[in-house]
Amino acid sequence: MRKLMVAVAAVAGLALTAGCKKEPQEERRELAEAQRDAQKDIANARQDANEERADLQKDFNKERADLQKDEAEIQKDENEEIADAQRNVAEEERDVYEAEMNRSRDLAKDTAGSTAAVANVSVQGRVRSTLGDSLVIVVPNKANAELKLKTDDNTRVTQNNVAVDLDDFKEGTEVRASYVSDGDDLVARDVVIITPVKK
Repeated sequence: MRKLMVAVAAVAGLALTAGCKKEPQEERRELAEAQRDAQKDIANARQDANEERADLQKDFNKERADLQKDEAEIQKDENEEIADAQRNVAEEERDVYEAEMNRSRDLAKDTAGSTAAVANVSVQGRVRSTLGDSLVIVVPNKANAELKLKTDDNTRVTQNNVAVDLDDFKEGTEVRASYVSDGDDLVARDVVIITPVKK
């Protein structure tokens, strides 16, 4: 920009001196030289400006890349913290579930001289398997813990308040089951099909 201003001033200076007595041929030559110098200065000024723009763009791109890198690291840290928190919650849920199971068993053992079942508990989950007199349920709100229940003649299995056979259960059937602790066993009392799995 400074060179451009100098070139313009030079041309203006030539115009001011035009009042002096010079030969027209010499004046044309000086004007042509001034125009060449001005064009050269303009070209140089444009080149300098382009270089400055390129440097600014380069700096901008570098800063943007640094910001994107920082943002990616922040996102990674956040994801790791969320995953840790979710693992901690799942572990706590498992601990609570195990404590509930242990308490049910302890209550049954503390019932001196009695084989009666105690501590009625209800869960909701999906059937993992049925085999003989046992039913395995995956309990999602207990960190996907598997609960193994025994069935006996007192176990009531229904769907829409109609009695059904336990062997008709398919893997993935959603059920709600209430059970009691009887010695070392967990015995199902009521098993209700909530969402059956289509055959």
